[in-house]
Amino acid sequence: PFITTDYLENGDLSRFFPTDLMETGTDLLDRWIARMIMLSLYVTDKIPFKDVYLHGMVLDEHSQKMSKSKGNVINPIELVSEYGSDALRLGLIASRSPGQNQAFGVDRVIAGRNFCNKLWNIARFIENKLGDNFQPEAPVAKSLADHWIVQELMTAKETIERTLEDYRFSEASDAAYHAIWDSVADWYIEASKDEDNPNLLAWVLDTSLKLAHPFAPFVTETIWQTLPWHNTLLITETWPTALEFNDIAAGEFAQLQAVVAEARFVSTSLPGNDRYDLVFVHDSLIEDNAALIARLAKLKGVGRTDQPTGLRLALANHDAWLSVPAETLEEHKQNLEMRLATTHQEIKTLEGRLNNENYVAKAPAKLVEESKKQLEEKQALVTRLLEELELLK
Repeated sequence: PFITTDYLENGDLSRFFPTDLMETGTDLLDRWIARMIMLSLYVTDKIPFKDVYLHGMVLDEHSQKMSKSKGNVINPIELVSEYGSDALRLGLIASRSPGQNQAFGVDRVIAGRNFCNKLWNIARFIENKLGDNFQPEAPVAKSLADHWIVQELMTAKETIERTLEDYRFSEASDAAYHAIWDSVADWYIEASKDEDNPNLLAWVLDTSLKLAHPFAPFVTETIWQTLPWHNTLLITETWPTALEFNDIAAGEFAQLQAVVAEARFVSTSLPGNDRYDLVFVHDSLIEDNAALIARLAKLKGVGRTDQPTGLRLALANHDAWLSVPAETLEEHKQNLEMRLATTHQEIKTLEGRLNNENYVAKAPAKLVEESKKQLEEKQALVTRLLEELELLK
């Protein structure tokens, strides 16, 4: 480092010595890193860098080292041409631990491309809603959904800051991914379709682009420059700052999410494609947000009743029912019992496979891990099916 920065001659780059970070592969720790430290101490009496980040090798999909002789080398230029450089960057970061050699999967690059597409879809929706002449003012959270999304994005911001500081790039990328895909796209965009808070909507888009920018710089920069209320470069903007929100209001929207998610799950598991009413006895939160729940859960309606009938939803803090006819409930119960029996048999098969020492020792590690994951999913499904059957009693 003292050579490349021209430190000894007090060159233009000499101010960057010592530097903060040296990034290299694990195989060069003793051959290169240690020698740089010793030589730098000998010549300059300074340690050349504060931290060393060791990355692992990118292996092929079968966890084999890439080599021309094996013919398993992946050309990144081809991936960039097909999926884009941001998608490749996101795919390389995803689920990757420092210092660990890990297999490379194109499926992660595809997931990165889908995330970039999701950013475009969010931006397109918000741009269309705000119009070409929109100029944002100071954002203020008004609805329950507003307070909740501010909380979600501020939590993601803090997580990204903390994990980047610790060089945990995969976790930082994951925080941005889920905040934007799960919180913004899946919930807030849908909840905001019947609301009118354009300033906060613009803030949500701007903040999402800033949070994603370290991991997808090209697509976020391009989107930023298409927004009519910006005439700057995203890369020159400041990192998101805190915005005020109400914890209680954010928590109430989280409760509404639980009601909507449970109503969706139960509705889709019932036989037929009918839409049902959701009824409740005394619940001010559900009553005040009836239209929002009905729209998000795709229900026929939401209303109050003194004598609820049908299928009770498995909710911790709310008593609500789907008005399902008795014959549909009986058919649903039979379907659950059949599915439970099938799942028990699948668990028995998976347990037998994993208890087989030959399989565990000789099968590819990826298949063994898939079997373990399948077993966990089946066991979780049994728990869920038993809970549903209990509600039908």
